[in-house]
Amino acid sequence: MIRVIGLGSPFGDDRVGWQVIELLRMLVPTQIDCVALDRPGAALINWMQGVDHLVIIDALGSGMRPGSIVTLTPEALKTENLRLSSHMLALSDTLHLAETLSQLPARIDIYGIELSGLSGHKLSESVATAARELASLLAEEMN
Repeated sequence: MIRVIGLGSPFGDDRVGWQVIELLRMLVPTQIDCVALDRPGAALINWMQGVDHLVIIDALGSGMRPGSIVTLTPEALKTENLRLSSHMLALSDTLHLAETLSQLPARIDIYGIELSGLSGHKLSESVATAARELASLLAEEMN
């Protein structure tokens, strides 16, 4: 099973994972499970059960140009100086815990989109554009 999870919160560009999920639901076959989660923390592990291929999308705070799309591996999260989290526990820590519990899917792809700000309830234009680009890329790969 393929599951795509968009992480986020209702604050500004932190919604980008949710936006990608909303777009993907219109672009990919229904057997691909697209889920938007609000700051799941370690509960993210529950969403890994029965999954062969997991795709995680979240806002990224690294100092790059807003709207930059970064592809990461679980191993890279351990070494990179990037702020990517499941909001209560760093995503790298959540994935390590899942590995320890033998809950890690066989394949994990992680995408971060550099945020611009956390104010308001809308995405900034550069982040909204990146969300559309990433949704199109993922849909192309999954169709």
